[in-house]
Amino acid sequence: MFIAAVLSFILGIYVQTTHPFSLQSLFIALCVAIVLIPLATRKYQKFAMCLMIVSFIIAGMVRIGIVVYMYPSIVIDESKSLYEGIVIEASPSTKIVKIIKPESLKGLRIVFRTSQDLSINDTIRFFGELRELTPTFKNPYTTQWKWLKRLEGISYEVRGTLLSAIPGQNLVEAWRNILKNKIDSSGTKHGNVIKALTIGDRTNLEDDTKNLFLRTGTAHILAISGAHIGIITTFFFFIARFIIGRIYTLRLRGDHIRYASLLTIPFAFMFMLTAGSGIAIIRATIMITIYMFSLFFERGRHLLNTLALSALIILLLYPHSLFTPSFQLTFVSVLCIIIFTKKFYPLITFQNRIAHWFSSAILLTFSATVGTLPVVIYHFYGINPFSLIHNIIAVPLICGLVMPLSFIGLAVPLGEYILQVAGELLNITMNILTSLDFGYIFPIIRPSLPEIILYFICILLPIHARKKILFALFGFLIIPLIAGYSYIVYEQRFNNTPSISFIDVGIGDSMLIEGPKGLRILIDGGGYYRGDYDIGKSILTPILLSKKIVTLDYVVNTHPHGDHIGGLPYILKHFKVKHFATSYYFIKEEKFIDVLKLVKEKGIPLQILGKGDVLHFNNDFSIHIINPQKDRPVENLNNASLVTRIIYKDTSFLLTGDIESDIEEELILTHMPLKSNVLKIPHHGSKHSSSMPFLLSVQPDVAVLSVGAGIKGLPSIEAIRRYEKLSIPILRTDKNGFIQIDTDGKTIRYKVLQK
Repeated sequence: MFIAAVLSFILGIYVQTTHPFSLQSLFIALCVAIVLIPLATRKYQKFAMCLMIVSFIIAGMVRIGIVVYMYPSIVIDESKSLYEGIVIEASPSTKIVKIIKPESLKGLRIVFRTSQDLSINDTIRFFGELRELTPTFKNPYTTQWKWLKRLEGISYEVRGTLLSAIPGQNLVEAWRNILKNKIDSSGTKHGNVIKALTIGDRTNLEDDTKNLFLRTGTAHILAISGAHIGIITTFFFFIARFIIGRIYTLRLRGDHIRYASLLTIPFAFMFMLTAGSGIAIIRATIMITIYMFSLFFERGRHLLNTLALSALIILLLYPHSLFTPSFQLTFVSVLCIIIFTKKFYPLITFQNRIAHWFSSAILLTFSATVGTLPVVIYHFYGINPFSLIHNIIAVPLICGLVMPLSFIGLAVPLGEYILQVAGELLNITMNILTSLDFGYIFPIIRPSLPEIILYFICILLPIHARKKILFALFGFLIIPLIAGYSYIVYEQRFNNTPSISFIDVGIGDSMLIEGPKGLRILIDGGGYYRGDYDIGKSILTPILLSKKIVTLDYVVNTHPHGDHIGGLPYILKHFKVKHFATSYYFIKEEKFIDVLKLVKEKGIPLQILGKGDVLHFNNDFSIHIINPQKDRPVENLNNASLVTRIIYKDTSFLLTGDIESDIEEELILTHMPLKSNVLKIPHHGSKHSSSMPFLLSVQPDVAVLSVGAGIKGLPSIEAIRRYEKLSIPILRTDKNGFIQIDTDGKTIRYKVLQK
C-alpha cells in the first residue's frame, strides 16, 4: 500500500506539471479527501483505500503547485539596476543567486550568467536587467533547462555584468579548495577525473574524456551519485561494525550492525558536503541515510519500502527531480537491482569466492543496464550493447581501487604519492576503455512514455507472474497490445497524410516535412550567428528521434546564413541522409564550405536546385522550385534563398526562405504560381519583405512566422500590419511554439504547442 501511495504521489506531480489545475481547488479537494478517509474506513475499507490513493495524487499535485505558484509575480522595470546577492548554486557558465539588495527583491532566487569562477556563498555585486525566465524554445519532446528552473521556483534572471565578488566565509568551500589544490599539486594523471570522482568538480573535464565514458556506457561513474556515496558509507560502515563488534555483548545481541549503521550516517553527510552538495548528491545521501536507518530499526530487508520512502522524501523536498535524468536513472537502476537480485541471486551457488563475486557483479550490472535501457535511450539517444563488459572492468577498477586510493591520498600527509598511484590505475582503466571503445549505437529512435511502460511490463512480468498466468497475459493481452500499438505507429509513419512542422528555433528557420509513404525532408536547421549552442543536437535531434526518424530523404539548406544552416552539421553527421540540396555553391561562406566537406565525407549525393526544378514524389506530392534563377549571381544571400512550393493534390505550401521585396516582385512579374494555402512569411517578417502585391498574389489561408528574440526590428510592425489589413491569420513560433499543419489534399488543419 505504501509503494502504491508513493507512485500516486509521483503521478500527481506529473499530472500537475503537464495539465495544471487551480491550487485553491486542489487544496479543497485534498481536505475533503482527508476528512472522508476516516469516515469511510469504518464501513467501506476498499473505498477508503481508493480515497487514500486519490489523496496522494492530489498531494503530489499540490506539492509541485506550491513550488510554481508560491512566488508572487514581480513588476519588472525594464531599466538596468544594481544588484547584490549570495551565490547558492554554481556551474561553469551559470550561477543561482539569492538577492540581498535591493530590499524589495530580498530573498528572490535568480539566474545570473557568468563564466567567472565563483563559489557557493560568495557575495557578488552585478549590474543588469531583471527579466522573466521563460523557455527559449517551445517545442514538444524537449525538456527546457529554464522550464526545470521554474519548477524549482526560480522564475527570473538578471542579464548584465559582474562588478565584484567577495569570497564567502565558508569552511566547506575552503576545505574543497584545499583538496582541489592537493590534487593539482600532486601531478597525478587525469587529475580532472579524480576531482570529479572525489569532490564532484566536473568543470574542467575534457570533452574527449566525457565522450569516452558516454560511448562505453560508463558515464555514471563520473557523476557523484548513489554509487559513490554507497562506496564511502560502506567503507565506514565496515570499519564501524568491526570496532563496535569488539564489544562482546553488542555482538552477541547482533546490535553491532544497528549501531554501526547509525555511526555511518555522519560520514555520508561529510562526503556530501565535500562533494559540493549538489541536488543529485543530496538525493543520494538521503537514500543512503534512509537505508542506514532501516538497518538500525531492523528493516533492512524491506528494500522496496525503503526505496519508496527515499523517493517520497526527495520529491517532497525537490519535486522537480522527477523530470531529471539522474533521479530517474538512480531509482530505476536501484529498483531493478532489488527485483532481479531477489529473484536470481539465490541461483548463484559458486563456492569459490572470486567466481561468486564475479557472478554477483555481472548480475548487478546486468540488472541496472536492462532496467535503465529505455531511460538512457530517451535522454541520451544512444546505447552501447557491450556496456556490461565495460562496467565489469571499469567499476571495480575505478570505484573499488581508484576512488579509495584517491580519498586516502587526500586524507593523509604526503598523500601525493598515493594520488599518483590512483592516477596510474585510472590511466590504465581509461586505456582499456579506449581500446574497447566500439559498438556505440547512435542515434536510436526515442521511446515514448507508453512504450517505456510496455517495456517494463515485459521484463518484470516474467519475474513475478506464475507460468500459467504469464502465458495468458502475454497471449491475450501483452502481445495483442504490442501488435496493435506497432500497427498504429506504422500507419502514422508510412501511411500518413502530409504535414509540415515549423520548429521553434528562435530567430532562424527549420521545417520538417512528413510526406506520404514515410517521406521525410528537413528544410534548414536554425542556428545562431554567435555562441556554441547547437540547435541540431539540442532541438532537432530529440524531435526527429521522438518522431521515429533516423533517415531523412532530403536535407535542404535554403541559404548559408547562420540561422538557417547552423543546426545542419550535427544532423548530417549523425543521421542517415539520402540527399543534400542547396541553391548555389556559396564558396565564400565558411559554414557552407564546412557543410559541403561533411557531405562529401559522408558520401551524401549533392543537388544544386534552381528555378524550374521539380522533385516528384509518390501520391500526388511534389516540390517545385521557383527561386533562385539558375546561373545568375546574387550579391544578397537572402535573395539567393530557395523558394519552394509544395503541392499535394489541391493544397499547396509556399516556403520562401529570406527573400526580400525585389525577388517577390520578380516572382510576380515572371508569372510564377504563387497562390498557396500556407505561406511561410519571408525573412522573419522583415519590413523589406511581405509586400502587398506579393501577399495579394499568394492569398494564403494562414501565414507562419518563424521568429525569435535577438534581432531588433524582426518582425517589423509594418509587415505585420500588411497581413492584418488583408485579414490573414498569423501563427508565430515565438508565441505559439511548435506549429504543425496537416493536409488531406483538400483542406488544411493546424495545431500549435501554445495557444
